[in-house]
Amino acid sequence: MAFRRIYPTYLRNFKRKYSTNTKPKIEADPALITNIENATYKPKHHPGIIKPRTVTLPSNIIQAIEIITQDYPIKTLLTDSDSLSRHLKGRVPPMEDDELKEVKSKAFERIMMREKEVEITSDIDDLHFKQKIADKVQRVLKEKVYNWNPMSYNAYNSLLYLIARSAPEFAVLTRIFSEINVRDANFKPKSLFDFGSGVGTATWAARSFWKNIYENFNVDISSDMNDLAHMILQGGHSNSGSNLKGIFYRQFLPANNTTYDLVVSAYSMLELPSFQTRMETILRLWNKTGKYLVIVEQGTNAGFKVINQARDFILQLQDDKNPAHIFSPCPHDKTCPRFLANDNTPCNFEVGYTNPFASDANSGKERYSYVVLKKGQRCSLEDEWPRIVRETLVKSKHSICRICTANGNLTEVIFTASKHGKSMYQCARSTKWGDRLPITISNASQIK
Repeated sequence: MAFRRIYPTYLRNFKRKYSTNTKPKIEADPALITNIENATYKPKHHPGIIKPRTVTLPSNIIQAIEIITQDYPIKTLLTDSDSLSRHLKGRVPPMEDDELKEVKSKAFERIMMREKEVEITSDIDDLHFKQKIADKVQRVLKEKVYNWNPMSYNAYNSLLYLIARSAPEFAVLTRIFSEINVRDANFKPKSLFDFGSGVGTATWAARSFWKNIYENFNVDISSDMNDLAHMILQGGHSNSGSNLKGIFYRQFLPANNTTYDLVVSAYSMLELPSFQTRMETILRLWNKTGKYLVIVEQGTNAGFKVINQARDFILQLQDDKNPAHIFSPCPHDKTCPRFLANDNTPCNFEVGYTNPFASDANSGKERYSYVVLKKGQRCSLEDEWPRIVRETLVKSKHSICRICTANGNLTEVIFTASKHGKSMYQCARSTKWGDRLPITISNASQIK
């Protein structure tokens, strides 16, 4: 009886949140069904699945880190790196001047409403009253406004960043690069430009897919971070030659017009002091991009906001003479439907990683927001396969996929063997958060 009382409420809430106005029409990619029926691959290995699910640091990187940290008290390193990691995950961009003025003005109005009965009989009273109001406004600002300050990475803080962030950031970039490598087999980058290169995770990840990168240009404002990144590539020793040629480090973006096949900015935009600075930096990175620009941030609302700003900015720059499109995660170039939903939910994804230097468990999950922009026109229907934007709900006889579609909508599809065929149904059950479904979907409306 208890189940009967609860179930209708659950069903109504689920339907209200995820129902669509019209039933979407689903057509599987013809090659998908043929390949499954011919046993070319199994449904759980269909071409929309992105691997790896869990990423481990390369053994040579682990060995280098062990050598670098061997003279440090490991417990202190782990404690301090955990603290840094929590701080970085809570980072938000600094408030813009106009936003700050608005917050300050509203705080002043609320305080004055509460103080309207105050009687002022002298200049001294007036001075004390104004100071009292100013102090209260400042207290409100301290509570409401994030106290943004640029991160400073000296030698020790750089080491903490290495312990805390190398494994999850390497995992994220590995997964992003893996999709580029699989979907664009003809892309063989010769050069990589990494803005905010940190300890060098983009170099590690890129080299694991593309062996012929002859130039890695790394930019990080911290000279200590650059020194640490170079030491890692030397096996953890500061006095031995690097086994990778063409590695360059600078503290500032170069002013030249040299382009690079692959340009990356991972976890760096939140460290810039204003919206204008971010957009100017993104424009300079785009001008340096030969083929792909990859931008990654934390999978928080703040990280998603910064990614979406960069995405829209670049799309506004492209035209018929200089075409560009979203390679991933979006199967379209329209306004982000998650942003339009305005439901305080970021568009983010998740990857597993193992961290041999973690203080508790050596495995974890990293949530991230990202965009990969590609120069040129979107050229195939495969580029428009919808992407799974939340974990697939696998039930006994059906699976529920929440997806972002080529027409710029967030919708959901309930897959069953009877409606969609056994092969398509099994593919849907095997598709995880962040994967793509090899289908064409029409008549899909926005999730309510």
